[in-house]
Amino acid sequence: MRRRSLQLCVGGILCLGGAGLAWAQGEAIPTLTADLLEIDFETQEAVYRGGARAEFGAAVFLADEIRWDRAEQTATALGNAVLQRGDLRLLAETITYHLATESYRLTDVRLGRDPYFFSGDTMASAGDDWIIENATLFYGEPGAWTPSLRARSLTYNSQRQRIKPTGGRVGIGAFNWLPLPNVNLPLDGPDVVEITVDGGGDSRLGMFGRIGATVPVNANWRAGADLGIFTNRGVMAGPAFGYDWVSSEHEFAHGRFTSGYIHDSGDRGDLGVDVLGDPISADRGLISWQHVQAFSEKLTFHGDLNYWNDSEVLRDFRSDDFFPIQVPDNFWELTFADSRQVAGVFLRAQPNDFHVVRERLPELSWELLPQPLVAGFLHQAQTSAVSLRDDLPTVDGSESSQRFDLYYALSRPWTPNAWLAFTPMVGGRLTHYADAIGGRDSYTRELFETGFDAEVRFSGTFDYQNERWNIDGLRHLITPRLSYRYIPDADEGAAFIPQIDRRVFATYLEPLALGARRQIDDLTATDTLRFSIDQRLQTRDSDYGSRDLVQLNLAIDSRFDRTPADRTLSALHSELRLSPASFLDFDLYHRATPGDWTLRELNAAVTLHDADLWQLQFASHYLKGDTQEFIGSFAYRFNEVWQGYSRLHFDSRRSRFVEQSYGLRQTIANRWAIGYEISFFEGPRRESDFGFAVRFDAVTF
Repeated sequence: MRRRSLQLCVGGILCLGGAGLAWAQGEAIPTLTADLLEIDFETQEAVYRGGARAEFGAAVFLADEIRWDRAEQTATALGNAVLQRGDLRLLAETITYHLATESYRLTDVRLGRDPYFFSGDTMASAGDDWIIENATLFYGEPGAWTPSLRARSLTYNSQRQRIKPTGGRVGIGAFNWLPLPNVNLPLDGPDVVEITVDGGGDSRLGMFGRIGATVPVNANWRAGADLGIFTNRGVMAGPAFGYDWVSSEHEFAHGRFTSGYIHDSGDRGDLGVDVLGDPISADRGLISWQHVQAFSEKLTFHGDLNYWNDSEVLRDFRSDDFFPIQVPDNFWELTFADSRQVAGVFLRAQPNDFHVVRERLPELSWELLPQPLVAGFLHQAQTSAVSLRDDLPTVDGSESSQRFDLYYALSRPWTPNAWLAFTPMVGGRLTHYADAIGGRDSYTRELFETGFDAEVRFSGTFDYQNERWNIDGLRHLITPRLSYRYIPDADEGAAFIPQIDRRVFATYLEPLALGARRQIDDLTATDTLRFSIDQRLQTRDSDYGSRDLVQLNLAIDSRFDRTPADRTLSALHSELRLSPASFLDFDLYHRATPGDWTLRELNAAVTLHDADLWQLQFASHYLKGDTQEFIGSFAYRFNEVWQGYSRLHFDSRRSRFVEQSYGLRQTIANRWAIGYEISFFEGPRRESDFGFAVRFDAVTF
């Protein structure tokens, strides 16, 4: 009843200033309520106390006390003040609102917009901008280890989600050491700052530490440096930058550049040679640049540049970056794609001279995806023109080739019912070499292909229940497949063809279709029938659809035309995956020769886990005449902050532990982590036989 009476008398109170201050006709009258209303006759203000609330259009004030000054047309909220305007919520000690100018001024202010948290001494509005003095911006919950930005003043645009700091510095918690230019930055765009830190030591590098950081120089670009200090080797340093900009969902670009140079002053000993046995210069460096861009929904560009002064520079000084990709790749690709076709320009070059890379300088390609033709027929095509070069480091001189290639195929899918599909096909491939070998100036090869693909689908359901293993019914899916390809005389003219796009080592079955083969300079006659069978055993999933309990895939080739080195039957390839429960996974790949069933390859892994609390894995890798190793790993989460892990890698052919690693991982502020690790190694390798490291995951905000 008291609140209702206060609302009714607001109109009279607002007229305390006299008739000359009467409310303008048609002007919205604010609503103010509170537990207690008083009149301050000295200041001519209405004072609302106890759960005070005021509404000025879309703005809502909550405070211990709200004072309304009719003469100045201002409302002042005092004590635990809250301002809610749209989706923006601000907390302050005082909030002053000028009705005539619709402007605000706040003291001791705080506001949050996930994942950012703002605070400052004062805050004032200027249109859609909010200007915060002596401002602090945290990326996440404020804390000693939370990435932060501090500035003399910070302009925040709540509509465009942008900030502009003046006198800004970024860092961690209260430690802000990186200066920030006075530029506009999008909060929902690229990272404001990126920091990478790691350190450790071993007998070859000595004690080492590395820090890389980039800060914005404008709304789209970041610039900085990468610095590494190695007590036994010297200092590696180089500029770094990154960029991001987004115009729309299909128009964007982002990239990252890092570099480093070191005058290697250490006693390198047996480390002073590269993979070819050539001496490594003391002046060593590297460059890495990745760029991805979309010009439209259909046109994209992707490029990678990796220059190493020698084959071991990345491995020696940035081993974490080396092991995922151990051979530098340099390519640029422009691609146009829609529902019918894919066209592109692809360039692969090799600025380094110590790895085998088949250069494409460049390759122009166009592919027609399978499309309806007439009477149920489908057709597809692909063509390319490429300048190839194969510059082998161990051989004097290089081999080059100018090649034009065209492939076309017709197919006629036939599906008389839901469980049977049969697709016969014919195709042809024309390849012209402008630079032939074997005494020819040029050479043209014509190949013919015919064959079919067929599959049969069977299924069965069983009403089986098992609460312990969370099984709610069973469904068995079986799909036998037959594929046949006949490509006579595919090896014709091999003596005249520069074999640059040649076979590479692989243990899996290669594609049968002529149009799917990449080693087109190194083809062999094909008359092959491939049989495969895929099986799945599924159960209903309580969260979504179904889940696989068992997957079993088998495949084998029967070669009617084969080389002397091949058997009539290829190895039988088997893949098995078991997931009978949420805590158990088993994976197996097996390859054996029919007849004597000689084991060629066996890879297996058993994984036990309990959500994110712990995980235990045992794995083995066997390749006849090459590899026989066992790997074990264990990880355990002690609490939300600490996690321990270990990894053991045993080479049974040499009877030694190739690697033993033991570590702790610490999560800080739910944003980044520190890893503490010691490692022991055996066997010939460039790395020390003992090392320890402290690594910080990249900090970005």
